[in-house]
This record gives sequence, structure tokens and C-alpha cells, in this order.
Amino acid sequence: MRRTTFLAMALLGAGSLSCGGHSSPTAPAMSPYDSRLTVFVSWDGQGVADRLLEILELGLSQRTDANGAAVFDLPAGNFTLRAHVNGPGPSIPRDIPVTTQAGETVHVDVVDCLPCVSPH
Repeated sequence: MRRTTFLAMALLGAGSLSCGGHSSPTAPAMSPYDSRLTVFVSWDGQGVADRLLEILELGLSQRTDANGAAVFDLPAGNFTLRAHVNGPGPSIPRDIPVTTQAGETVHVDVVDCLPCVSPH
């Protein structure tokens, strides 16, 4: 009986500690990346694969997939998307300002110029 009483008191005490307003160690951590940026690089309506995209302020980079798309998960804020696409000639960086808000997805279309590449 004494052991049962001790066990019940221990369980009640543990339960009251977990309700004290402190985070549980098993609770999922809030991610600072609460917004999303989707980028579509295209020429003449068709996606262009393997174009380098960077978020300068965060040091993030990736290349577009086979469909010309890329997705960045970001914190809310103001950023510079640098798209390495063809202008009049070989690949040149094009900087595009982007602002994201918590819980939203921002979409940016970037036009590449495939015929603009002049062979040297």
C-alpha cells in the first residue's frame, strides 16, 4: 500500500511539472523558415533546367529542376534572389528583390534567353 501511494504521488508530481508552462523536450521546435519562395525559370513558356539560384542574405543556393522550378523555405523578410540566367550573351546574375511574410508562398518567374547565348 505504501509503495502504491508513493508511486501515485510521484506520478501526480510529474504531471504537475509538465503543466507549468515550460516547453516539453519532446515538443517540436518552431522552424524559423515559415515562408516559401517558388521560382520558375523559363524561355518561351518552357522551363529551363539547371539554372543556379541564390538567396544572397542566407547563403542558400540550388539549381532548377528538369521543369525549371526551385523552392526555397525561408524566414519572413526581405531577400535578394540572384538568378544566373542568360541575358544578351552568356549567363549573367540577375538580382530580384523578394519579400516574404510568415505563412505565405511568394512566386517569382524569371525569363531566361536561350537564343541569346553567343558561341565563342
